[in-house]
Amino acid sequence: MNHQILNGSKLFVIFLLLAFVSCAKEISPSADAARWVAGSSIGKLDLLAVDLIDDKTGWAAGDIDPMGKGGAIYATSDGGASWQPIATTPEVLASIFFISPQRGWVAGYAGRIERTDDGGRTWKAQRVERQGEVINSIFFIDENKGWAAGGAAGAGGLMLRTTDGGETWEQIETDRVESFWAIRFATHDRGWAVGEDGIIIGTADGGQTWMKQSGGTSRALFGLALSPSGIMAAVGEAGTVLRSEDGANWSRVESGTTEAINAIAASGDVFWAVGAHGVTLESRDGGRGWVTINTVSSRDLSAIDLATPARGVAVGGRGASQLLQ
Repeated sequence: MNHQILNGSKLFVIFLLLAFVSCAKEISPSADAARWVAGSSIGKLDLLAVDLIDDKTGWAAGDIDPMGKGGAIYATSDGGASWQPIATTPEVLASIFFISPQRGWVAGYAGRIERTDDGGRTWKAQRVERQGEVINSIFFIDENKGWAAGGAAGAGGLMLRTTDGGETWEQIETDRVESFWAIRFATHDRGWAVGEDGIIIGTADGGQTWMKQSGGTSRALFGLALSPSGIMAAVGEAGTVLRSEDGANWSRVESGTTEAINAIAASGDVFWAVGAHGVTLESRDGGRGWVTINTVSSRDLSAIDLATPARGVAVGGRGASQLLQ
């Protein structure tokens, strides 16, 4: 009798432990959700790009003003708590990237690329406009060497490279009909681009030649991020998340959402991603497992950047922003 009672007690304790673990898993998303807060409205235009140089300084850019004033560029000096309009351009701006607090680039529709050397107060056009072109992503590994990727009507994927800070841009032939949505480099030689129909291409010679990578998906891929440890993740249509440890072989992982995931950023081994209807996802294990966080805003989020694993900004439709604090 005593032996049976003892076994029953053990079973009860085990049941309580299992229940505790189950509850802990269920409440963890809520605990993380408290870290994201709604930010101030950044104008009234749709924002398509954001870039942070540190946990205080950053820039955002996006759509054309309906009154004809051109694409807007905003700056923050308090980690996204407040933003100030600092410049406009004639075209929609889809990407922004700063290599230092003073030097940065914007790129977008009509293949337009501009550079600033004073933190965004003034901009110089570096590439004349070309009808039918769109640059969706621009990335620099240092102040001189950079790449831009997008698409051109009737010509498929558009790939550009510069070695002089954007003063001149060389168009690279990739033999791809798919448009590219994101480009990132790990070193001066190794880089990747993703885009329509799940295309993933890689280069080992600084972007001179490109090869299609193994695995993937038929879904369009909109965002790409590389962690300092070399882990890569790409996101896209219908909740698609792909992961790679070598850049050559990619496999799909469960994201927990069917919403379009528009952008992804990494800091350390932490990845954050955002998308349609404010969907926000986190991975703390190098992209293997993902948790969907309670949404802060119902507006579409188009871009995200991280200063640290716990500090970041996401932006989207009609000037929406949210802050990771």
